[in-house]
Amino acid sequence: MNNLTIKLSSLLLCSAAFAQNVAIFPDEYVDVPEGPFNSFNLPFAKGVSRAQCLYDTVDIDIPSGNTISKIGFREDGQTTFTDNGVAMQIEIRMGWSTYDHQSMTTNFDNNYDAPPVTVFGPAIWTPPNLRDPANPLPNGELFITLDTPFSYVPAGRNLVVEYRITGTANGGAAFTYRLDRADFYSPISYGAAGCMHSGGGVPNHVVQPTRPGLSWSGSIQQGPANAPAFLAINVGLPLGTPFPLSTVFGGVSPTCTIQMPLTNTELFGGSTSSNGSANWSFVIPNDNIFADMTMSSQVFFFDFFSPGQIVISNGAEVKTGVRTRCSIVSANGQPASTTTGSKSQWYGPVTLFEHN
Repeated sequence: MNNLTIKLSSLLLCSAAFAQNVAIFPDEYVDVPEGPFNSFNLPFAKGVSRAQCLYDTVDIDIPSGNTISKIGFREDGQTTFTDNGVAMQIEIRMGWSTYDHQSMTTNFDNNYDAPPVTVFGPAIWTPPNLRDPANPLPNGELFITLDTPFSYVPAGRNLVVEYRITGTANGGAAFTYRLDRADFYSPISYGAAGCMHSGGGVPNHVVQPTRPGLSWSGSIQQGPANAPAFLAINVGLPLGTPFPLSTVFGGVSPTCTIQMPLTNTELFGGSTSSNGSANWSFVIPNDNIFADMTMSSQVFFFDFFSPGQIVISNGAEVKTGVRTRCSIVSANGQPASTTTGSKSQWYGPVTLFEHN
């Protein structure tokens, strides 16, 4: 092997060894290009202040033993105005907590399991402008490179990131700075279209995003008018490969297909209105054991003027989400003398952690 080949091989090995990965919090937001809300002024734009974010590590996809080298955020893409950054004197600390987003206290120091590590500053830092058409952020993201990379070893604890701002170029006042804020993510998918009823319409079944503590909600539009209707719902299994309903009920149109599993399926009765609509709902218990749960559904109708006297809607599938397992404690005032703050529970910006 000649010297050039050896050097090239060494460079490739070094590049692989230092390859960076980016984990997003909450981890399901890897599939969400833009959240529905914004984090107004937190954690950077509260002025002279102290802000502490506690992230449940169950939603951070970083292998234990890796090192976090950058912290990043996403601008709120649903806002159309430019938010200008303001220079500030800032220190960032990171550490661990035995509390979670619900039990986190309003006392900053008490939330740490052990003394935190200063990973950035104190230093002057100017956040970039958000949604600036003259200088757009790459992928709408901004990053802070840590002076001291942080060793990610949760050991059953949760991650705390604290922002201590001791002065700003606007006299220590708050300014408008809207970052993307996480909420629950509840993806929905639909099966093949339903079959035509005697009135000429095709029943359309629609479900809504949901999570524990909210309701499962489904509706029908364009169904047969004033007809008995039965919602079939399966908790735990997704939509399957469609098969003809006629294999169960003879004489039904071959375009009517069952699109959901029949095992453990429950039926809820009802009827359509004069315009062929109907609604069903029930509350999902407010317990995270019901998060990330697939619920598939389909609606059957008695239609006495259709072949086999039965028609069926499309299938629908929703995966329950979970509220953001992050909370922020924040307060105005010089960080060194500010010991307590107000708590925003189930609240936090979408956060990026570059690691290797």
